[in-house]
Amino acid sequence: MKNRKNKFKTKKRTKKIFDNIKLHSDYDYFYMENPNYFLTFCDGFDVENQINNGIDIVENIIILSTNYNVENNFKTSLKHFEKEKKIKSNFNSYNEYNSYIAQQFPVNQSNLKNINIENENNKNSEINSNNNINYFLENSDSLTIINFMNNNLNLIKLTDYLKIAKVKRDSNSLELNLNQIIYIDEILTMRELIRLYKIAIETKIKYFDYLRLPEHIHDALNNNESIILACKSPSGFDEGKEQNLMELINIHSNKNIETIEKEVVRTMVKSCSKSLDKMELSFGILDYILAEGITIDLLVDAGMELCVGIDETPEKIKELRLRLKNQILKALEDINVIALLMSAIRCEEDFKANRVREVDVSDDPAYLYSDEVLGIAISNQIAGTKATFNFKRYDEKKPGILSKLGPMVDDIFAGLIAGCMSKMFEEEY
Repeated sequence: MKNRKNKFKTKKRTKKIFDNIKLHSDYDYFYMENPNYFLTFCDGFDVENQINNGIDIVENIIILSTNYNVENNFKTSLKHFEKEKKIKSNFNSYNEYNSYIAQQFPVNQSNLKNINIENENNKNSEINSNNNINYFLENSDSLTIINFMNNNLNLIKLTDYLKIAKVKRDSNSLELNLNQIIYIDEILTMRELIRLYKIAIETKIKYFDYLRLPEHIHDALNNNESIILACKSPSGFDEGKEQNLMELINIHSNKNIETIEKEVVRTMVKSCSKSLDKMELSFGILDYILAEGITIDLLVDAGMELCVGIDETPEKIKELRLRLKNQILKALEDINVIALLMSAIRCEEDFKANRVREVDVSDDPAYLYSDEVLGIAISNQIAGTKATFNFKRYDEKKPGILSKLGPMVDDIFAGLIAGCMSKMFEEEY
C-alpha cells in the first residue's frame, strides 16, 4: 500500500513535554508516547474512525490525518502506521491494558503555508494542503493541552472593508472543530479523570457561549470534536501482565484535585481563545446579519417592493437593484450603523432567551418603542432627516423579509433599507 506521506518533504518533529512524554508528528500523523503508559479517557464521536474503550491504559495516543493513506479506510491506515512506527496492537478484553488509542479526523488550518512536494520530474512544486496535521500547545505547571483545528470556513471579501465567512465550495456543511488531547502530569483515579474531563468539556462550551458568535457559526462549533484526557498510569500497574483494569483505576484517593481543576479551566480558555487567532478567523456585521436569516438580496427585495414613481423597465429595475445593493454594502461599512445594528441584534437575542427578567417580548408589546428609535437613528445616520419619513413607510408596511423578523430586528433593517433607498435617490437627483 502506498502512503501519501512519501510524496511530501518531511517536516518530522519531536518534542518532549514533562518527563518521558514525547510528541512526534509529520504532515499526516501525530502520536504521543509514554514508555511508562498513560491512563486515558475518551468519549469519542466517530466509531468508524477511532479505536478506544473509554477508559484505557496505553503507551501511545495516535491521531491520523485523512491524508495519511491513499485508501480512505481508517483501519487500513492504522495497520500501516503500526508497521511503519513499529507500534504493537494488543486489543484484548476490557480488563487488560491496550497498546494505544487512535483516531482519524481531518485537521487543517486556513492559513497554512504552501508545502513542497516532488512531482514526477523530481522538480519542486507547491500545493495548498488542507488536511495536514498542525497543532499548538497550551501549557501550565502540571498539564498540557495539544490542540488540533478543523475549519472549512473562508473569509470572502465583498468590498474593501467588508468580508463574510463562507463554507468552502467543496464542503457539504460547516465544520468548525477544536480537537484536543489534555495530558495531566499526575496519577489520577478513574473518578478524578472523568471529573476533569467533564470540567474540560463544560469550560469549552461556556467559553464559546460567552463569545456569542453568529448563531449559524455557534451551532456548527465542535459538533464533531474529540477530547482525549490522559494522565500517568495508575499505581500498581505492571506492564505486560494481565491485570484487572477496574481494580487499578478505582483505587480510592484522598488527593485534593482542586488546583488541577483550576488549571484545566484556565488552560482550556487559553486554548480556545488562541485557536480562533491561529485560524485567523473573525466575524463581522455580515455574519451577524446572515445569522438572522437575512441576505443582502433579501434586503434589496424588500427595498424595491415600496419603490414607486420609476420607469419599471427590466433594465431600470436591474440598475436600481444593483445601486441599492451597493448602497447597503456602503452603509454597512459605517461604524455607527454597525453599532446600532448590533445593539438591536444583541438586545433581541437577550430578550428572546429571557436573560432579562423584567422583559417579555413574546407578543411584541406596543409600549416597546426603542426598536423604532434605533431604526430612525440608522436611517438618519445614512441619509438624514428625509430618511426618517421613509423609515415610517417601511416600518408600517414591513415588505418582504421584514415581516418575518423579530420585534427589535425588523425596525433596524427597516431603517437600513429606508436610509439606503433615500440616499440612492438623493445621489441620483
